[in-house]
This record gives sequence, C-alpha cells and structure tokens, in this order.
Amino acid sequence: MISRLIPEPSFIVLLKRLILMYFLFSLCRLGFYFFNTFLFQGVTAGKLVRFMAAGLKFDTVAILYTNILYILFYILPLPWKYNRVSRVILDTVFIITNAVALLANIADFIYFRFTLRRTTMTLFREFSHETNLGKLSFRFIFDYWPATLFFLGVLAVLIYGVRRIRMPDNYKEPLVSYFLKGLVVMALSIGLFIGGVRGGFRHSTRPITLSNAGEYVDEPKETHIVLNTPFCLYKTIGIQDFEKVHFFASEDSLEAVYNPVKHPVPDGPFVPRNVVIFILESFGTENFGFFNKDLENGKYKGYTPFLDSLCHHSLVFRTSYANGRKSIDALPSVLSSIPHVREPYIVTQYYDNKINSLGSLLKEKGYYTAFFHGAPNGSMGFSSFTRLAGFDHYYGMSEYGNSDDFDGTWGIWDEPFFQFFRQKLGSFPEPFLGVIFSVSSHHPFELPAKYKGKFPEGPHPIHRTIAYTDHALRMFFNEARKEPWFRNTLFVFTADHTQTTPSHPEYLTSAGLFRVPVIFYMPWADSGSVSDDLIQQTDIMPTVLGMLHYDKPYFAFGFDVFHEPEHFVANYHSGVFQIFQGDYMLQFNGVTTTGLYDLHQDPLLNHNLAETKKDVRARLELLAKAFMQQYVNRMIENRMTAPEQN
Repeated sequence: MISRLIPEPSFIVLLKRLILMYFLFSLCRLGFYFFNTFLFQGVTAGKLVRFMAAGLKFDTVAILYTNILYILFYILPLPWKYNRVSRVILDTVFIITNAVALLANIADFIYFRFTLRRTTMTLFREFSHETNLGKLSFRFIFDYWPATLFFLGVLAVLIYGVRRIRMPDNYKEPLVSYFLKGLVVMALSIGLFIGGVRGGFRHSTRPITLSNAGEYVDEPKETHIVLNTPFCLYKTIGIQDFEKVHFFASEDSLEAVYNPVKHPVPDGPFVPRNVVIFILESFGTENFGFFNKDLENGKYKGYTPFLDSLCHHSLVFRTSYANGRKSIDALPSVLSSIPHVREPYIVTQYYDNKINSLGSLLKEKGYYTAFFHGAPNGSMGFSSFTRLAGFDHYYGMSEYGNSDDFDGTWGIWDEPFFQFFRQKLGSFPEPFLGVIFSVSSHHPFELPAKYKGKFPEGPHPIHRTIAYTDHALRMFFNEARKEPWFRNTLFVFTADHTQTTPSHPEYLTSAGLFRVPVIFYMPWADSGSVSDDLIQQTDIMPTVLGMLHYDKPYFAFGFDVFHEPEHFVANYHSGVFQIFQGDYMLQFNGVTTTGLYDLHQDPLLNHNLAETKKDVRARLELLAKAFMQQYVNRMIENRMTAPEQN
C-alpha cells in the first residue's frame, strides 16, 4: 500500500523501459537464429546461450543510440516532463524510434538469406535510385508473412510495456532537492551512456565495432547472431563503401599484372621451425641507429642498442614499410597480409570475409598458435581478430594474472610480459607460432619506477619508452637463448606503425611516415645480411611461409620477397594509393597519378617527376590499378582465399 503512494521517479521509468528493449532485442536475436537455422547448422544450444549473452553488449550500443533523445529528456531535471502532454509525446517518441529499430532487426530475418551479412548503411546507397521500393516493401510484407507477424507481436509487447511502465501523474517534490537529485542522476547517466556506447569503461578500450563480435564465436558467420541490425547500421554511418573497379577487362589480364593467389613452388620439403613475431608499438625505423648511420652527420645513435646489435646477426631490409598508420591496421597486415585501404580492415563491413592467416595456415601443418597482448582483454579488437584469423589461444592481461605489473593506463609493462611470453612459449608443443604485440611505448610514455632516469631522453618522451622496450627485448633474449626451442625458431620483428612525432625531415614525408623495420633473426644462421629489396608488413606472412617451404595455395596481398622478384609495396595515405618499386614511389588517387618521386635522389620528395618520367609512371600506375582492382573487388565479393582452400 505504501509503495503505491510513492511516485515512481523518471529515471526508474527510463531504466525499466530500457530493460524492456533488452528483452525485445533478445527476442529478435532468437528470431533471427530460428528463421535461419539452416544457415547455422553448427550452432548448439550451448553456443546459442553464449551468443545471446554476448549480444547484450552490442544491444546496449544499439539501444542507447536509438533512444538518445528520449534518454536526454528523461535525465534532464525538467519538472514539466511529468505533465500529461509531455508524457504522451515522450511515449510516442519511444514507441516510434524503438519500433523502427525492431523492424530493422526483423527485416534481416529474411534479407540476411540473400546477403549473408547483417544490413549496413550500404543498403541505402545500393537502393538509392530504385523507383519501386514501395512495391517491393509491400511484397515483402506478404511474401514473408511469418516475419511480419513476428514484428506485429513484438510491437504489441512494446506498446503494452510502455503503457504499463508509466510516469507518475503530476509528481511533486521540493524544487531544490528535485534539481540536486536530478543533477546527480544526469551526471551518472552520462557516464554510463559513454561507457555503454564505447563497449566498456577502460581507457584502452576502442569503441566497439562489428568485428568485436568475432571474440565470442568460432567462425565468422556466427558473428551475425551476436550482432543486431541497428548496431550495424549505426556503426557504418559515414563509412565509405567500396565500389567495384574495372581497369582491366578480364581476370586473365588483371592476374598477369598482379595476382594475390599464391601457388608456391618450395625449394624443398616443409621445414617445421617455430615462428615468433614481435610487433612493437610505435617502433618506427627512425628510432634505430642501425638504419640511420648517416643521420645527424653520422652522430645519431638511436634508442635501440639491443635491436641494433641483433640486426648485425639478422636478415635485415634496408627499406621497409608499414601498410597502415594505426595499431589496429597492423594485425591484418602482418598476420593475414591484408593492408589498410580507406578504413582499418577490422572495422569495415567486410570483417567477416573468409580469410587465411599465418595462424590458420600453419595450424594446418600441426602448429600450436597463440597471440599475446599485455593490454586488458578485448583491447583494440585484437582478441576478436585473432579468433577470426584462426589462432588457438589469446593471452592478455587477464591470463597474465598479476595487476601489480599494470602500467596504470594500457597494460602490463613490457619487461614482465615478455618474460611471461617466453615462459608460455616453453610450455607449448612444437612447432608453434607465437605473436606478441608490445604496449609500453605508448602515450603517456611512462616507465616503471625502478627505471626512472635510466634510459636516454630524446626530443620526445616516447624515446625513453622505446629504449625501455628495447631493454625488455634484451632481457627476453638473455633467457630465451637458454631454452631448447630457441635455435629452431625464426624470429621476426616489425612495428605496428611509426611514432606520431618524427624528429627528422626524412621521416615526415608521405613515404617516411610508413618506415618501419622488418627484421628476420635466425639463430641457426652464422651471420647476418642486409637486403636492398623493398619489403612491407603484408610481405611478412608470405615470406615466412616461403622460408618454411610452405607448399599449399594461399591468399596474400603481399609477396614472398625471395620468390616473387617483381614484388612492390602498396599502402594508402590520405585518399591516395602509394606504390613503391625500386627507387620510385607513385601516388595514385584512384583516377590519375598525382605524384612520382625518386626516393633515392629526392628523399624529401621535393621534385614531382610525374610529367618527366612517363615510362616509370605508366609502369607503376598499372600496378596501382591492378592492386586497387584486386583489393576492392575481392573484398566486395568475399574472394580472399585461394580457390583451392574453399
């Protein structure tokens, strides 16, 4: 009796109505699955429960975005929202906006069968010129009447729920206390809203996107059960779609210039060596003394004394490039030979394309595969990508299990996490593939307390953390050399991208901004060598496979640089494709060449040779067009494996 006399405050009404939407979104997820069970035959009851639970994270984003205006009015301390007119308006807004979101979910019960993808904003661009959409929609309603009935059912539940969960009539409270409580609720609600739409509250959490669903599934197609359609629509607003290009009239003429399907002819039988790859945060080539012996009139020392010493005993490429400018670009480039073009692959609508990776290909050869990243699990979407890429295990901050070594911002300090990595490698069955992505050389560029003042300071605070991670590598190798697996292991070193603030003009050009090291250390080899060949991150996967004498067809946008003599480098910068071959770099905007430079003679790119070196321009422009057509069309058509792999 007493509870009925207490007016129900607006934020309790808001909370209950949002819970209602979680229930309806979950009903839609079940409906999506049961309408399409023939497409998800490997999904067991246990898997479905897991997918339902995981989907709540994506539902949170969709529900919050759908109701952003409604939430705003509810959390503002405005007394008039309790009068009858305001309640009717707010109820109507809530019903209409959520009905549209539910309709989008339910339309995909059927449309998914035709596209095998959740609907994104691409749909509206694809049908923007259709004149019979009204007629098609009308047919859809009747031809697929079970989905229509499902929508009417959830709409009825929505309307019933809104009528049951109501604002109190003419709620009264002293004005001062009302505003004070309202401001507290508003501040709390804003914080929860930001965390909800980002997918978490950690500093290292990137805003959640479509590919994060891969963290909870066993194969890419299952991500569509975890996702919901409003989420996919919101997350693809403003993302530019690819449109097919046709520079070459036939596949034969295109493949004669550039073919990403590899049919290796190895020099001998497969060699099952262990493979360990270090992807080092912001370790641009500029940081190395080894690569910059002429910098600052020969006085430049760099910040990587250990890696510099290791270079003398490694196969090193004098000129090597990244295929992206963000950490999120590095994993697809290094592990699956998929470069960044326009958007990071992980956040595009093509994230669930069937792909191969170094992990999936070597697993077929009996390798144990694992990825390590000292950040909180889920950071950067790495756990979801490596799962989609076929890696067996992911080791993050949770698996490390000692928060005392947390740097306070990004993850576990590199030195202890590298030792954790080494210990785990020693427990794996051989052969194994172990990949680790470092974290410490990242803003705010802090050091463990015991190392304050121990490393050289450069023009930027990042340099001391570069030196720290180099020291962590020295400590790793001091111990790893004692391990029985060490001499049978191929070590690869690269960076995710260059640092954001280069200190020398050579590294500020559109070429220099992509200069990262690619180093192959082979403990069984007697000495090192330096190659003048160009190499890029996307070449790492095919080159490693070539060094192991891999003998099966596979797909890679990069090259095995030892067995494909006509290889070239391709990256994408500010709307322009950059093609490197020999001494030259061509810039192609998708229509015409905008620049051609001789990197050897003109490292600062002051002299555009596009009009004077027309033979070089024509040759590199042909490569640019071939690369662009293969990349874009295969991405759209989901043809990113060798035909023999399908």
